[in-house]
Amino acid sequence: MQGGHVDLATYRGRRNVVVWFSRGFTCPFRRVYMNAMSEGYEDLQATGTEIIQVGPNLLQSARIFFGHSPTPYPFVCDPDKRLYAVYGLGDRGALQATRSAVVSFSYAFTHGDTGPQLRGAWLDVMNRNFVRRLHHHAMTALEQGIFLVDRDGVIRYRTVVGPIDPVPRGGRLAQLIRTHCPGGPGALDPVRPAGP
Repeated sequence: MQGGHVDLATYRGRRNVVVWFSRGFTCPFRRVYMNAMSEGYEDLQATGTEIIQVGPNLLQSARIFFGHSPTPYPFVCDPDKRLYAVYGLGDRGALQATRSAVVSFSYAFTHGDTGPQLRGAWLDVMNRNFVRRLHHHAMTALEQGIFLVDRDGVIRYRTVVGPIDPVPRGGRLAQLIRTHCPGGPGALDPVRPAGP
């Protein structure tokens, strides 16, 4: 979203990467997690790790939504959900989509997040791709995933959850990196256990 293409190969040999497949900025739960990821970003950076968030949003909509306050980490727009399919993430169907929409809007309206919720939905649906975007929001319930990719480009850990289920946040991700991605700053020694 901030410009340029994001390629995992550019991190190989240099950094671990958390690839986070989310529902994007149109979900109030994801906005809460995005804030938590931003707050825990320095902890992840200290472990030699970058976050890449993938959202099923349109690029132009994301640029307008975030305006002058983009995420400190790359936010990749994948409106056709091709990357989701490559990583094995599926669609849980229309019934789950309806449930997710009701729960998401109810949460936003009861937790003071009405403005961003309506703005995000408007930006992502009301455009020249109206029918396709409306179908995406009304009929699909994408799984979310967290994939920890080490410096060698190997996926060391993955978790797949439902559309509105919680995902690990910054501090927990830093702990997972130290456990599953050996050899980096702050990683546990694979030969000797940490501690006294």
